[in-house]
Amino acid sequence: MRRRVPGLVAVPTIALAALVIVYVVTRPLGGKPQPSFFVIDSVVPGVLIGQIAPGVAGAPASPQLALNRLDGSSVDLRDLAGNGKPVWIIFWKTACEPCEAEAPDVAAAYAAHRGAGLVVLGVDAWDGTAIVREYVAAHSLPYPVGVDPTGAFMRAYGLWGAPTHYFIGSNGVIRDRFFGPMTRDQIEESLRRIISS
Repeated sequence: MRRRVPGLVAVPTIALAALVIVYVVTRPLGGKPQPSFFVIDSVVPGVLIGQIAPGVAGAPASPQLALNRLDGSSVDLRDLAGNGKPVWIIFWKTACEPCEAEAPDVAAAYAAHRGAGLVVLGVDAWDGTAIVREYVAAHSLPYPVGVDPTGAFMRAYGLWGAPTHYFIGSNGVIRDRFFGPMTRDQIEESLRRIISS
């Protein structure tokens, strides 16, 4: 009886190990691709809640941050943040599945608060103008979108992934930020901080 016990334990263990090996060997190399907002790494620290947004007049050592609109014109952050308008900046990229998943909630929130002066600015810091233009047309994004070909916005905000959200009060002060996709409830909570400020 004592000699049979190790055998009874060994057989299931070997069978389980064999199943694990078969599973690992038959999986595609690298596994199934998963959406992730960890699309880029940056050694620049991000700005903090309570600071004046980079690129806004009055920000210490603030660079002039001008984006290229899809029609070729430029938009300067100083014309928005710090000029009496609450601003919600969303950094995203066309190949970001979490960005696309949250897009309906972003559009709904923008529609609900546009009358209160909310400005939503989408920034693609990773793709070229032609790709972004095609994406915006296909998805009918209702808010302005700019591209950041020089990487100035990416460096100023210390971006490390998409989507990344910054909520800036009408005085240019960052009231909230969020890394990753947001739910509608999270969006509304963050918007209350800037629309009432």
